[in-house]
Amino acid sequence: MYEELFEEILRSKKGVLGKFWEHTYLRLTHAYGGWPEGTVFLKDLAVSGFPKIGRINALVSGLKKQFASCSFWMEEKVDGYNVRIFHYQGKILCATRGGFICPFSTDRIMDLMSADIFNDYPTLVLCGEITGPENPYIEGPSPLVDEDIKLFIFDIAKLPTFEFLPQQQKQELLYRYGLPSVKNFGLFENRQEDFEKIKKILLNLHYEYREGVVFKEEPSGRRAKYVTANSDLNDIAVFSRKIMDISPNYFIDRILRYVLFLIDMGIIEENGWEEKLGKAFVSSIKEVLNYLKENGKSSRLFRCRFRNPQNAQHFIDHLKHIPRHEEHIVVKGFFKDKEYWILEFEKIYPSTGDSLRNWLSGALRFD
Repeated sequence: MYEELFEEILRSKKGVLGKFWEHTYLRLTHAYGGWPEGTVFLKDLAVSGFPKIGRINALVSGLKKQFASCSFWMEEKVDGYNVRIFHYQGKILCATRGGFICPFSTDRIMDLMSADIFNDYPTLVLCGEITGPENPYIEGPSPLVDEDIKLFIFDIAKLPTFEFLPQQQKQELLYRYGLPSVKNFGLFENRQEDFEKIKKILLNLHYEYREGVVFKEEPSGRRAKYVTANSDLNDIAVFSRKIMDISPNYFIDRILRYVLFLIDMGIIEENGWEEKLGKAFVSSIKEVLNYLKENGKSSRLFRCRFRNPQNAQHFIDHLKHIPRHEEHIVVKGFFKDKEYWILEFEKIYPSTGDSLRNWLSGALRFD
């Protein structure tokens, strides 16, 4: 059904072939023919790419402008990696935002949720976020998960259209099948009393170092996200450990968002926010310099659990095909621990390591 598209998309250089076990698939690296980037094509199934959600950086004016004539739901935004979970030929597969069928997520998905919903609704797609200290993609701690990983579902879509279910229908299915989900804070209107409630919720999320929220038009339509200052601060601290491998715009954007949130919440003059921002940079760079002196490189160790050992090898192969990961993944250990296989691997950040090692050697630098 979709195989005839493969050659056409490959000729256009808008997609790349992938393989996971017996499944050959094509993922769109660029939008094509009305399908968005990240779309996954299998022989007889297409799972649309997850749509990008715009961000508001000024809370009240953003809500007034984006949801001027409608009510909106507010849900928690979880800091993890995006997965689309779907049923195909008797199996549950997981696709990442980039359109990869993820060996790790697919291996572990049955630990994270019940698949009963697919027995009754095989053409639904569950859209969620996987987070936790033992995930293989996202660096830094998770305030929601202390050990291993967890799934938080935030949308349910229908195939083939990828139309999202209305909030009430989604909530009913999540409850009926006992599926893990993000927190829903309720339905709000564009009025001052609701703005105050929203600010109170956001401040609580901020002080708990949780990422933020997504606003969704009722019953469906426009969406917007808004993140907390401490989430931005955590990003700055984590990514400063590989500061030369990251675009400066990454940091500039988060510094601006950090300050705008503090202004929105009326706490810009409190609690030494300038010192906290400086510490996020300085402490992380100090750590990477100390690590570099001892180990000669800038890197981070990841640890993941697998049910099937072959999926671990599929996963390492998968990582080497992700942009910016080529030749910078080093397997450090692979062993059985009770019911799981444990994969330990290192991500090496070459630009940060090479630059700082050169500076520490006493070399001249012209800028």
